[in-house]
Amino acid sequence: MGNYASKLTERWKHSQIPQGYCLICGAYGKLSWDHVPPQGSVTITKVEQVHLTEIMGVNPVPVRGIKSTNGSKFKTICKDCNSTHLGRNDDEVAKVYRSLTSLVMHHFTYLNNPYNHVTIPFDAVRFCRAMIGHILSATTVEECRQEPVESPYFTPLQKFVMGDDAAIDDTHDIYCWFYPHRHHLSAKMFAFKNKGNTCTISVLSFYPLAFSVTEKGKGIYPSGATKVLLTDKQMFVDLSSGNFPYSGFPFTGLTGDQMMLLSSAQAIVSYPIKS
Repeated sequence: MGNYASKLTERWKHSQIPQGYCLICGAYGKLSWDHVPPQGSVTITKVEQVHLTEIMGVNPVPVRGIKSTNGSKFKTICKDCNSTHLGRNDDEVAKVYRSLTSLVMHHFTYLNNPYNHVTIPFDAVRFCRAMIGHILSATTVEECRQEPVESPYFTPLQKFVMGDDAAIDDTHDIYCWFYPHRHHLSAKMFAFKNKGNTCTISVLSFYPLAFSVTEKGKGIYPSGATKVLLTDKQMFVDLSSGNFPYSGFPFTGLTGDQMMLLSSAQAIVSYPIKS
């Protein structure tokens, strides 16, 4: 295949599997397609998927991505988890994203708000449960081939998605920030070092909001991010343009002592395309 093969994204190796271990409940069996972003929160369009590592770096090489006619999808969770733990909460995600989209459009169209922030009423537990569930699913199918084992980072997240409201109280923090970009970014897990602090982080970003999970008390996040508590009744989103250069975190470049470590198969970018 010569040069053509060298321009194909590696993502194609990580997107198809008939059955395996569900990345939420751990049960073995037939896997179903999970839309990430979830349906209802964005307009479903044709997209192209590539690995984040294929488009970042000093000299990135153009690659041909995997195309999907109906949004970005991942076949890594069972039908029960997809419909029960995610499907029953995705309407909360859709409500938040629709409300925020409307407020953002009004803010930047009329520019008559003296404040550079908006607030949205929401059910924090339902919203975070769905978003964390999609973070767990948005990855490589290779993870579904191995019998699951407990881990200090993922096990509490899985328990939370499956209904334990207190599972992440002592293990994780959650942050959100304005995400003014067309492409969707899912990074299931990466390590980031900043000013001597190293933290494990997960990110799921699609217009107009980025959602991040970090280790408890060690959070690294971009300027403009707001911490989300599960007891919150309102979401606060800072729309200040000064934060735009950092909104694509971690796809923002590295400065000072900053370092990032990640598995290429766990970080996926999806671009809406016309044809």
